[in-house]
Amino acid sequence: MGEKKKKKDKSKHSIVTFADEHQSHPTFKKGIPPADQHPKRSSIQSPMDGHEMPHLKTATDHNPNQIKIGHSLPPIILYENCAPPIPVNIRDLFVNARLGILFGLPGAFTPVCSTNHLPSFLKDFDKFKHRGVDVIACVTVNDPYVATAWGYYQNATNKVKVLADVLCEFTKSIGLDTNMYAQLGGIRSKRFAMILENGIVKYLTVEDNPQKTSCTMAGHVLEALDNRYHDSAKDNPFAEWYYHGKGPNLPPFN
Repeated sequence: MGEKKKKKDKSKHSIVTFADEHQSHPTFKKGIPPADQHPKRSSIQSPMDGHEMPHLKTATDHNPNQIKIGHSLPPIILYENCAPPIPVNIRDLFVNARLGILFGLPGAFTPVCSTNHLPSFLKDFDKFKHRGVDVIACVTVNDPYVATAWGYYQNATNKVKVLADVLCEFTKSIGLDTNMYAQLGGIRSKRFAMILENGIVKYLTVEDNPQKTSCTMAGHVLEALDNRYHDSAKDNPFAEWYYHGKGPNLPPFN
């Protein structure tokens, strides 16, 4: 008698792949299951999923060292472009600008920064130039390659300088860093906007939640310019001095 063929024990050492389970599906092609048959995802959501993630409150959210009106920017090197990266001394950039706008955001290619914040300044670029603004710069805690690619993608060239704060050194030095490990994997910048005259801060506004945009949008900053930094005057006598028209000879706001 011939030896009986030994049946394989499928209960042990058998491997059932994801593709095996879907080979019978009529739309199955090349080992890829149809979209509606994908396994359920984990309950952990990515920041890109369109679901708002909780903002972690940390000590950096109420930093006593936060830059204030009347302060000058620290002489820290940021980077513009990437072939090769060009070092930019942030203090020198604004000291040489009679009137400048600096805004910061959590990161390049993130949803709110890409659809709302930076585009608002690009859209209103001509309005800022009409009001005598010499330079507009955006600071993001990214490497210069990502920051430059984002700037090109947003068509920011010759309008807004996208500056990479690679080690978060500048952002920390002005006390506007925040813990975003849950959303972006590290320390990032709060969402802020400021108006500077020859490198001196005249107006500063910071969002309560970096995942939202309201007071830091270009329209609000334009309003502050038109009102001689009126919002800052509420809590800062130095800004009030400017609000009452005792500041430098600025171009007419119309």
